[in-house]
Amino acid sequence: MKKIILTFFAFGILSVSSAYAQGTFGQIAYGGCWQTTFTLVNVSTAAVATGSFSFYGDGGSLTVAPVEGAGNTSSYQFTVPANGAKSVVLSSSDLNITQGWASMSVTAGAVRAQGTLRCQTPGGPAFEAVVPLSTSATADCIIPLPASTSPAIVIPFDNTGDHSAAVALVNTTNNALVLSFEFDDQSGTVLAKDSLSLAAMNHTAFYISNNYPPLAGRKGIVRIGASVAQLTVLALLFNTTGGFTTILPLPF
Repeated sequence: MKKIILTFFAFGILSVSSAYAQGTFGQIAYGGCWQTTFTLVNVSTAAVATGSFSFYGDGGSLTVAPVEGAGNTSSYQFTVPANGAKSVVLSSSDLNITQGWASMSVTAGAVRAQGTLRCQTPGGPAFEAVVPLSTSATADCIIPLPASTSPAIVIPFDNTGDHSAAVALVNTTNNALVLSFEFDDQSGTVLAKDSLSLAAMNHTAFYISNNYPPLAGRKGIVRIGASVAQLTVLALLFNTTGGFTTILPLPF
């Protein structure tokens, strides 16, 4: 597998007053082979939609991102015509890869959105995966951990054959979170447990088998728990060709 910085999207919970007024994209990436595109659709047939993006680095501070047509900025204002659509592209010719996450707020209109991560090496094929917008509407992804009152996001993983699973996490709150991890195989046997502290507004991403070597060559599910359910999570499944796809939370 070619060297990459993990670039993902998101499922989780974000406490907001309107399901489509605000949300987060758990990963953005640009530079090297990577480009991130946000597709916005205004479903209102009468009102022009307005809103903005804010871009953050791993450490939780605002970061400058290269928005096509607008230059380098940490905050981008957008408008979408009634019944129309708009693309917002983060693209850089820099050979170094930059990653982070983005939040989106809508001040007028009714916007639906998704992101797309794209990687294309010179002379090679382009690979893409969708990054859903994480909002409070994704609350059905949160289910209880066994014998625990803590919430959890449950995601399948596959590290067998030429596959390698990865996760990205964003603490969208102003408080530190302590996350619990439980990795089970397909028979329900616990393979590993761990905990991770994630500071306010921080982002992290990693290959599962890199951080937990006993999970190399294994397949199962991971339960990610938190004391506060304000976490954006994305998982991707990579293969040795460079291709990748989004891993969805288990439906319940």
